[in-house]
Amino acid sequence: MISLNKKLVLLVGVIFHVAFMWSIFDIYFVSPLIHGMKHHQSTATPPAKRLFLIVGDGLRADKAFEKVRHPTTGESEYLAPFLRSKVMSDATFGISHTRMPTESRPGHVALIAGFYEDVSAVTKGWKENPVDFDSVFNQSRHTYSLGSPDILPMFKHGAEDQSRIDAIMYGHDFEDFTKGSIELDAFVFDHLDEIFDKSKTNKTLDDQLRSDKTVFFLHLLGIDTAGHSYRPYSAEYYDNIKYIDENIEKLVDKVNKFYNDDEQTAWVFTADHGMSDWGSHGDGHPDNTRTPLIAWGAGVNKPIPAFEDKGNHDDYSEVWDLPVKRNDVNQADIASLMSYLVGLNYPSNSVGELPLAFVNATSETKALAIRNNALALVEQYLVKEEQQKGSQIIFKPYPPLSDAGKTIDERLAHIDELIAQGLDQESIVASEELMTYAITGLKYLQTYNWLFLRTLVTIGFFGWIAVAFCSYLLAFVVQSDKPFTTSLPLKGVAYVALAILSGFFVFQKSPLHYHLYAVFPVVFWEAVLQRRTAVAEGISILARRSTSKAPALAAILDIGLSLVLLEAIVYGYFHREIFSVCFGLATLWPFVHNFTVAKREWPTTLAWVVMCAIMSSFTLLEVVKVESIEQILLSGALMLVIGLVFTIHLQRKLALAASTVCVLFAQILLVVATMYFTRESVESLTARNGLPLFSQVGGWISLLLSLAVPFLHFLGSDAKDYRLRLLIIFLAFGPTFVILTISWEGFFYVCFFAILVIWIELETQMRDARVTPQTRADLTPGDFRMALFTFFMSQIGFFGIGNIASISSFSLDSVYRLIPVFDPFSMGALLMFKILVPFAVLSACLGILNLKLGVPPSALFSMVLCVSDILTLNFFYLVVDEGSWLDIGTGISHYCIASGLSLFMMVLEYLSGVLVAGVTIAPHVSKIKKDM
Repeated sequence: MISLNKKLVLLVGVIFHVAFMWSIFDIYFVSPLIHGMKHHQSTATPPAKRLFLIVGDGLRADKAFEKVRHPTTGESEYLAPFLRSKVMSDATFGISHTRMPTESRPGHVALIAGFYEDVSAVTKGWKENPVDFDSVFNQSRHTYSLGSPDILPMFKHGAEDQSRIDAIMYGHDFEDFTKGSIELDAFVFDHLDEIFDKSKTNKTLDDQLRSDKTVFFLHLLGIDTAGHSYRPYSAEYYDNIKYIDENIEKLVDKVNKFYNDDEQTAWVFTADHGMSDWGSHGDGHPDNTRTPLIAWGAGVNKPIPAFEDKGNHDDYSEVWDLPVKRNDVNQADIASLMSYLVGLNYPSNSVGELPLAFVNATSETKALAIRNNALALVEQYLVKEEQQKGSQIIFKPYPPLSDAGKTIDERLAHIDELIAQGLDQESIVASEELMTYAITGLKYLQTYNWLFLRTLVTIGFFGWIAVAFCSYLLAFVVQSDKPFTTSLPLKGVAYVALAILSGFFVFQKSPLHYHLYAVFPVVFWEAVLQRRTAVAEGISILARRSTSKAPALAAILDIGLSLVLLEAIVYGYFHREIFSVCFGLATLWPFVHNFTVAKREWPTTLAWVVMCAIMSSFTLLEVVKVESIEQILLSGALMLVIGLVFTIHLQRKLALAASTVCVLFAQILLVVATMYFTRESVESLTARNGLPLFSQVGGWISLLLSLAVPFLHFLGSDAKDYRLRLLIIFLAFGPTFVILTISWEGFFYVCFFAILVIWIELETQMRDARVTPQTRADLTPGDFRMALFTFFMSQIGFFGIGNIASISSFSLDSVYRLIPVFDPFSMGALLMFKILVPFAVLSACLGILNLKLGVPPSALFSMVLCVSDILTLNFFYLVVDEGSWLDIGTGISHYCIASGLSLFMMVLEYLSGVLVAGVTIAPHVSKIKKDM
């Protein structure tokens, strides 16, 4: 049985949330990757000896095909006339639909391995992490890959024989977002030319280039870099597309001459993902998931003219004016297409289906190729079924592929019989049906243990909520040191339950951390049930402290309203506008809670109403923001005015020490400096002149000093006043919301801070009006309202300036002012720091509110813990692993954010202790000792 000591509960809570945050990946997104399958060759008669895979990283389908107005020349033009000419006369084209997350690693894995890497694998990052599954490159005789160091190494290092894959890369310093992007692609084309040139004097290389099953991979990062830096409607983005098109035309001519026009070269041009209008990708927006696919050369069909059926064109592609049939594919299908064109084995982990619309071959050849494709998929099913059988006490096979339907052997025999009879089209239909069943069968095996694990996780979350509530009652309500008797039968039941659950995981050969899904529910509920008498006593005390004449009815009403608010917050994750409605209702709170005090303290009440109205506007604004240096500087100026006004005000009120005044003016000057460096950086970057070193260094110094200077105020004798501490904290994070913002975020920071300060004053006035000093520390059921307000404000701290799409698709404009060269982890760290600043502010204000109300330290934080995971549990059941990939990604992100915020609330308690260390409140003096 665990102790419910506050610090131990918080420690256990952190471990619990970290472990259970990962539960969705253990349930919904367990990697389907398996090993041990036999290979199946795509075709014995490949139409091509060599294949060129050209990937225009970050290229949207519409920009590749439509006529656009060039922002520099003002002329309307097609950006890729050569590729367009191929579509019209020589190629089969369509849209390749990618899956979420629309990032470079999973996109290239799908293209080259035919495998949709599970979302949890994105944590592997992009750099130096080999793919641990089969790929087209791995099955080739030799692959020449050229391009980015973020993509090429993972395929080379993941190959069975690394010497089979050449990786020719530029350095990371090439990936400078503030400079020209074309040189990235020029490197690829130039070094490919060098390979062909060297073959003239290198017989070994020449023989290798002329061998069959050879793959050339050109990773062209320039378009993506231009899109991130200047948006996909910029001259830079357009010019990069034109450059690629021109050089592909030259390359085709060179290759044809090198191979003496032997017509044994196949070409595939596509993209790993698209690009949103605001220059980012990651989520499931159609601009990110629709990429071009153009294939031509040996083994590829010629275009089919579009007649009455419009050639499968819809409103999206009709404007491209392409009178040929559009053939769409899933991104993983491209791996199967490439395997067929050069006669490779289908990658053993591929779930792609050979797109026959692209294949130029006899019906028999197509039937055999698609049969082999089905065999490769069935092989995965059989291996996975065998693995699942060995880990189950009782196993039920997938009905359509077992004795309940047609067995796999029966289906394969039927396909072979159809081919033998010359019924090729019928055999293709049968093979496609078998592939469908194989894929759904893999899904069936993948979700076999869902019910069991989801039940354990649900019981675990309810157990944590019960433990948090129990800990709160014992620490702040009952406050009794009286020992309680441990129930041995209850302890015995807990041990037996834990042994059974752990034994089941051992039998299944589950990962070691799965045992935590058994340990936490059992331990939590055993701890709560052992203290059931004390819990009942605590609830009774709270009922007696209630100001309502019918405490039971009031409790039911409060719980109902609390659940309504929590569900409104859940709804707000999908529709931010609900937070505006909540702020509208919050304007009424002072009048409903205590009309007399609201009327008497009308200046504070009026300030509350005004700030609620202002805050409600932020969640109505567009999440996608366009850089506006004017708004950045105006918000910075507002911070300056507030800093100066309140410095003067506190100087008059408190007679601040000279050292404190110096600290405050230093902070104000840092805001000014940050505004200056931000303006210089924005102007230079906008003019395409790169990031000046002076501005970059100055920006870093200003940002770092703004976080360090505030600690100097402890030298002053007046460091204990809470008003001074709030002003210092406000100015400390001001520069962050200047240099790391692109629009109105600075105004949000000012307003968010203001409403928290007003809330502190209003809560204090309300409590002073109804409580005597002797009973201020007594917690009542009404105090849970403050916990809900705190939790609501924590959500506003995030959703006030964004939503989930803005996490996966953050604009990098602000980060370029400090880090111009691509570094995803450093850039991500800066963006996360900006996101977390409002939570630091909230923790400081909550700590001061705790002191002003005279309630026990940590009481409000403890109440927040009792309600926060109701949100997490909602999102646990809203996670989906099918449907649109936007829905899948959104579900994952919502759950992780909700769970992460619950976890972060625990961290905030300690952060609060640091931020308000040494602060005292008069006349009811309370103190938090400095505890670093």
